[in-house]
Amino acid sequence: MLRRSFAPSLIAISGALFLFSCAPSTFPTPLEEGGEGYLTSHEDMLTFLGELRDATGAFTMEAIGASVEGRELVLLHFPGADGSAEGAGEKLKVLIFAQQHGNEPSGKEAAIALARDIATGDFSDPLGRVDFYLIPQVNPDGSEARQRTNADGKDLNRDHVALFTPEVLAVHQAFQKIMPEVVLDVHEYGITSNAWLDIGVRKNFGQQIGALSNANMSAALRSYALDRVIPEMREALSSRDVSLNRYLVSSGPDARFRYSTTALNDGRNSTGIYNALTFLIEGRNGLSVEENIRERARQQLETMRAFLSFFDEHAAEVKTMVAAEQAKLSRDAAPEEVALVMDYVEDPDRPTVTAGVVDAETGEEGTMTIEDFHPAVEATLFVRRPLGYAIPAHLTGVIEALERHGIAMTPPDGSTSAIVESYRIESVTPTRKEDKDFLEVEVTGRRGSMEVPADYVLVWCAGVQSNLIVSLLEPQSQWGLAPLPEFSSLLEVGSDYPILRILERVE
Repeated sequence: MLRRSFAPSLIAISGALFLFSCAPSTFPTPLEEGGEGYLTSHEDMLTFLGELRDATGAFTMEAIGASVEGRELVLLHFPGADGSAEGAGEKLKVLIFAQQHGNEPSGKEAAIALARDIATGDFSDPLGRVDFYLIPQVNPDGSEARQRTNADGKDLNRDHVALFTPEVLAVHQAFQKIMPEVVLDVHEYGITSNAWLDIGVRKNFGQQIGALSNANMSAALRSYALDRVIPEMREALSSRDVSLNRYLVSSGPDARFRYSTTALNDGRNSTGIYNALTFLIEGRNGLSVEENIRERARQQLETMRAFLSFFDEHAAEVKTMVAAEQAKLSRDAAPEEVALVMDYVEDPDRPTVTAGVVDAETGEEGTMTIEDFHPAVEATLFVRRPLGYAIPAHLTGVIEALERHGIAMTPPDGSTSAIVESYRIESVTPTRKEDKDFLEVEVTGRRGSMEVPADYVLVWCAGVQSNLIVSLLEPQSQWGLAPLPEFSSLLEVGSDYPILRILERVE
């Protein structure tokens, strides 16, 4: 249920406003030089960034992979204002990546401009305390085709569990190599659909930001993101004609509204499960991919700059906090239980939410109050964290997925006696969670001692990947491997789940 009202806009931005009023004239970006409807091509992006690197020496640029059609994916590294890596180990490591969806180009355009601003000294202050990494474009094939998916038709921001796509695999390999304390994934949201046009409006939610949401992630980091990072960014951006709001998700104005997903198969939560401080930005898309691209990119750039400025100012505090929260994932300090199933629910303290809209005919800006609001995450199924898992070697798909995540596996050492728990799959029932299809899995367990056979591999639940390992391997896990179509054989009703839980080792 919603209530709608219209009022004059508080923020009026001229359609003739250029992307940056103070952009250095010696290095205009391809977008700034392009004509009406221009978007920076992958080739032009690489040429511009290469020339910028060579002229300034402010960053390195390395290939970290290639797209399905062979386009190079690059990682830019800005270690310091003077371009040196001296003291970089003391700094807060921040990674930003953009354009996982090819029809969301403003993040890429803003990333190119951000690289220019840092390299030319127009925005170099954060490099005093921040060791900055930037992947300006994750999905070049989709960008060239003006489509959401990659060249194989895969939605990259739904592949962060299995890591099948080369583009997402490259992002995770970079993440695992860098191990940044802070991550930002940059997107755009669609402003219209038939459901919205039926009531005569389009969405006008401003710049939207999502933070850690999965129930297994550090409560301290989640609170810091919501209580410190977002409010201070919002205040900083208000003077730059940018409205920043929590990221709202809904299939239409008459459907329920919630905040962004708890799923581990997106770029934010898949890195946040390491107890890193991770975020998602959703800028306002156009009615076409090209419409109003300069203003869309300007707002994305301002948001990225506010993001980096916050973490520059609070670098030491955040670095210490993330290190402490990651230390809690060690075997002795980790929580006893891991949440496997969760969803958004109502909160009596936040019964409604107000969102911006634009009249589809007049362009007049207003607001609507949504009463079907579910802002709180509730976990409904937990499992006790095991010591580790034993995986049959014939489950090559599972083993390869773990390898893609950089998860260490070892063979039994010849004397691996253990108390293990095995599951029997009793039922698999399709249902809905977070407005998505979900498999509700019922199991029965039995325990016993055994010598782990030599044709198994062992995975131990310890360190920063501890919550990830449990989430990937439990059969009831909402965001694990088993519910994915490629792993459907793991959930055959009436059969034993082939992966064993190691509860303790027997000397």
